[in-house]
Order: sequence, then C-alpha cells, then structure tokens
Amino acid sequence: MVSLRGDLSDRWSDLALVAAVKGADLGLQIPLVREFFLARLLRRLEDTHQACEDDADKLRHDRWFALHLRRFLHRLVEERPAAARAILRFLGTWSRDVFRRTHAWRGGAVTPCAVVIEPTDRCNLNCPGCYAKSTRQGSDMPYDLLVETVEQVIEMGVTLVTLSGGEPFLRERSDQTLTRLARRFPDRGFLVYTNGTLLDAEVADRLGEVGNIFPAISVEGFEHQTDARRGRGIYEQNRRARQRLAERGVMTGFSATLTRENCDAICTDAFLDLRIEEGDMFGWFFLMQPIGRSPRPDLMVTAAQRARLRETLRLWREADRPIFLGDFWNDGPLVGGCIAGGRYYFHIYANGDISPCVFAPVACGNIRDILAGHGPYASLRDFVQRHPVFRAFREEQDRIQDRARPCLLVDHPAAFRRIARVKGCYAGKNMAEGYLDGDIARAIDRAAEEWAATAATAATLPPLAGPPAPLRAHADAGRAVVSA
Repeated sequence: MVSLRGDLSDRWSDLALVAAVKGADLGLQIPLVREFFLARLLRRLEDTHQACEDDADKLRHDRWFALHLRRFLHRLVEERPAAARAILRFLGTWSRDVFRRTHAWRGGAVTPCAVVIEPTDRCNLNCPGCYAKSTRQGSDMPYDLLVETVEQVIEMGVTLVTLSGGEPFLRERSDQTLTRLARRFPDRGFLVYTNGTLLDAEVADRLGEVGNIFPAISVEGFEHQTDARRGRGIYEQNRRARQRLAERGVMTGFSATLTRENCDAICTDAFLDLRIEEGDMFGWFFLMQPIGRSPRPDLMVTAAQRARLRETLRLWREADRPIFLGDFWNDGPLVGGCIAGGRYYFHIYANGDISPCVFAPVACGNIRDILAGHGPYASLRDFVQRHPVFRAFREEQDRIQDRARPCLLVDHPAAFRRIARVKGCYAGKNMAEGYLDGDIARAIDRAAEEWAATAATAATLPPLAGPPAPLRAHADAGRAVVSA
C-alpha cells in the first residue's frame, strides 16, 4: 500500500509538472501569466528534489542554488523564447527522470543523469595544452553508434547529453550529426563544447530550428587571452557567432578553463559583464588539467586562485546575476562530491572507449564490444554498474568526507592511482607521460596538499529556513493575477 501510494503521488507530481511546463510554454508571450507558470515550474522542481534527496546538506545547497536558476530562466524566456521552450521541455524531462533515477538508485542501481560523448576527436584548431590531444586527423563515432549510445544512456536515466571532442561541429558540417540527434531526442538537452569557429549562418539556422542544442563556446578570458591561445581573430569570430545564434533564439554560453595565468582576469566582474553583454546565458568553469598535448603542470591554478574562483562565483550567484554558472570542481557541495564514475556521469571517447571521467586519461572498455554482445556485459548500464574500474571509482568516492575536496584526480591523487592499477584499466590517448609516476604526478600531489590546507577556509552557505521565499512570492503574485 505504501508503494502504491508513493507511485500515485509520483504520477500526480508528474502530471502537475507537465501542466506547469505547458502553461509556461503557452504563456511565454504574456508576462504576468509567464511569471506564474515559471514560479510553479521552479516550485515543482524544488519539491521534486526535496522528495528525492536524502542528503540534508546537499538539499540545503540545492535550495540556495534554486534562486540563481530563477533569474536565469526569467532572462532566458525574455531574450530567447525559442530556446526557452526547449529548456522547459528539458526541465520537465529532468524532473521526471529525478523520480526515475531515485527509484532505481534506492534499488541499488547506478543512475547517471549526464554523459559526455565525443562525436569526433578531430579538431580544426591546434591549441597548445589541449586536454583531449585533438588533431586534424582522428576518429569519428558513426551516427548510428551515437544513436544507439544515446538510447542506452537514456535507459540508464540520462537527461543531459554533453557532446565534446575534438570539435563536435565538424560532424555537423559533414553530416548534420548534432541536429539529427537533437531532432531524434527532442525532450533531451544537448550541451556542446565548441571552439565556435564553425557556427556559420547555415549551422545557426539549424540550431535555431531544433532549440535543444546549447553551444558552450570556449574563452580564455578577454580577447587578447583567447586569441593568444586559439589564434588571432578567434575571439571576434566567436563574438559574431554568438550574435548570429542569439538572432535565431539559440541559448549559448561559455566554457572557461582557468590557468595560473588567466585566473585573476576571469575572476572579475568585468569578465562576467562582458559575457552577459555578448549574449551568454550560461557558463562553465574548469581548472586546467595536466593531460593531453604538451601539458604544463606549472599552469595549474594555485590554491589561493581556486579559492578565489569559488568565492567569486558565490558572490555572483548571491548578487542574482542573470546567467547560469557552474564550477566543475568547486561545486562539490552542490552535487554531494565527485560526480564521475557513473554516479552522475561518465565519458565515452570518439573511438568508443569508456572512461569514468572526461578528465581521467584512462579507459576500461569499448561501447562497440558491449553493443555487439562481446564480453560479460549485457548493456552499457550493466558495464557501468559492474565493471571493476567504475566500482573502484565509486568506492573511492564513498571514502571522501570533505566535499570541498571532491576530485579523485587532483584532490586525492593517490586514490586515482589505486584505480589506475585495477585490472582492465588502461591509458587513454590523452594520458601524459609522468601523469601517474613522474613530474606531473609530483606537481599534482603538491597542488592537492596546498588545496587541502586552503579548502577549510572556503566560504560556506548561509542556512536556509524553509523553501526560498522569492519562489513563493512569485507564485502568490502570479496566482492573484490569474485569478483576477
């Protein structure tokens, strides 16, 4: 009876969420009605996470972060209504998948919500220090294999499909791979990391038609810093691409990899102001990792710089800046620690090799073998659930208590080296010499020690008493308008 009651409750929640999504979609052109339904949608998302989240500290961080999400959505529906419709569909799918993943997780299953797939590892640029070690020659994952892989990860619980490389838009230019995938899976979101150089008018038209592809264009800071690494004129070319995509209603964002040389410039209001001014709706921050082509461990950020990034993002979020921001390392408290190893996501190279993390330069199997029925794993879900390397990754995660130091690669490198010795683990193409036992390993150890001493001083979030008041206020105001 308890289970039946729970199932019925989930179904009613699902129906209420669908109604909120459709209402927000229909009311996008009517500001007061739009406000009401957006508030309902955000409240429904909050209730969904509250019903499914057993970790009180993570839930507290989630509720604090919801305030940041609200301002981003309001800007999105005002500036990019076409993209907003796709985001609303995506959020509806996300909330339904939260229930689905939670039910499976409580039954002992591994339930990732995202995956990173490389449609190609080829690239039209040759940036120094490329973590993926991309070149103009390389591997492409066939379209049919991509479709099968996406179907497999959706069955596992994945809502957000991230496409990386290489340069993914090389595949869009050759056979429209990206927009074909987006049309085939319209209720999923496709986050695409790109250097931005191939986003011409023809590609922009197709992205505007599908709506659910979200390009994250790489920046290295300001114009002179981006051009110094990626090539003269690249920044201006990307600025025009952002404008072109905005005209077609595409939701674009940025991806910034912080190094010892650009961190201080990126952690400024001037940087974020420029990103908003040029039309970015979201942004992801990464720390440079000493893997790939000609890695330089001396460019890894200092502990003080990593702390500055974390504090800067906290202040930007609390200032209610109208842009969605994510910090791949410092947001450990928001996601409960390391997200890799199938816990929340994993990575598949263009050649089909499967890795626990996009920044872990190792692999332990191939999607082609799984789909062909070769070996002991019946499906990709079975592989991620049972493979010794993925299991070792999650076991090491469980030992980490400090969420300000979540990463097995740079915060707990000894743990990652234990994983690398597990049978079936082998070096990926972007494994650098000395990463496990040489100069790079020693540099990572020093960085881990410095961050361990610094992380304890990182800012903590203020306590939240009850659901965020602004969500209730917007819902109440909207309800009054609709009733009138």
